[in-house]
Amino acid sequence: MTRFPKSAPGGSVLADGRTLRDLAVLLGGGGLAVLGLALAQVPAALLVGPVLVATWLGVRGTGLRIPAGPHEAAQGVAGCMIAHYLTPEIALRIVDLWPFVLVFAAMTLALACLAGLLLGRLTQVEEEEAIWGFLPGMAGAVIAMSNERGLDSRVVAFIQLVRLIAVIVVMSVVSRLMFDTTAVPPQAGGAAFHPGVLPTLALAATGPLAARCLSFLPAAATLVPLLLAALLQGGGWVDLALPGWLLFCAYFVLGAHVGLRFSPRIIRGAMAVFWPVILFSLGLMGLCGVSGMILAWLVGVDLLTGILATVPGSIETIAIIAVNAKADLSFIMTMQVIRLFAVVLAGPPIARALSRMVRRRPLALVAPPGE
Repeated sequence: MTRFPKSAPGGSVLADGRTLRDLAVLLGGGGLAVLGLALAQVPAALLVGPVLVATWLGVRGTGLRIPAGPHEAAQGVAGCMIAHYLTPEIALRIVDLWPFVLVFAAMTLALACLAGLLLGRLTQVEEEEAIWGFLPGMAGAVIAMSNERGLDSRVVAFIQLVRLIAVIVVMSVVSRLMFDTTAVPPQAGGAAFHPGVLPTLALAATGPLAARCLSFLPAAATLVPLLLAALLQGGGWVDLALPGWLLFCAYFVLGAHVGLRFSPRIIRGAMAVFWPVILFSLGLMGLCGVSGMILAWLVGVDLLTGILATVPGSIETIAIIAVNAKADLSFIMTMQVIRLFAVVLAGPPIARALSRMVRRRPLALVAPPGE
């Protein structure tokens, strides 16, 4: 049965007049959006601006795509940024807090599965695909695993992308309105051409290599540079630097990659469940926010740190929001990384088990063949 119409192939930039014009709109409009959001002191303005402009272009049917190499390198920069804020004390902290880390990581996973199950029961989305769509962590890894499982990965991708954009926009606004934050990006390296930029670029370049050679590792393009950078910096062998221009480029690529993955065909095929997906995404964020408040009270971290530690976003986007909001990045990343591996290990069998429990005849998400 037809589910989603096939969308245009990604991974390349089509060199025609319209696409070049769209590229100019993405760069110019994205830059203006970043400036406006930064003036409004929205955290993660460097990420939110490109997401919004790229989503608008994607829905209009642009041929623009972010190639895999630059996207994975941008993930590598995000990994280096996370590593810059990690300290040797984190290991001791994890040992002290491990019961809370495991319980709340499992709670977020359970809430995500529940949201997917309810979406499948109340709409035309097949239950297992809906559950996969709400699995938190790295959207790309979840989409790839769902495709290997034989599911319609476009359904999973749609839910993942809507949820991810909702997390980025809502958490940026919430951290701005409820907490006294600014949109100033982290300037880890100070000067634009600090000597530490070179090792940072070299480590970020391991992202694309890791994505190809370690495809079995979830979020390899982020985690491998993160681990290497943390080890080298912790041992005193490198001094990482993340000047504003480098962060701008990385954030822009990450944000544009999310937005450009939408297409008119996917949107048309998904309009029947668009608002339910939005509502369930917001509901999941709300429940995770409540659990984050409880976590913050139990372990003694600030409220924003607790919420960001449990919110179901992509690991690099949560890191960007956390840094801009001056939250406790080390605690947040501990929770997010452990949850990521919990999703990879436990997510597929849980999704299969739940879908078998409530199996029913799948319904088409788009019009039946022949219409």
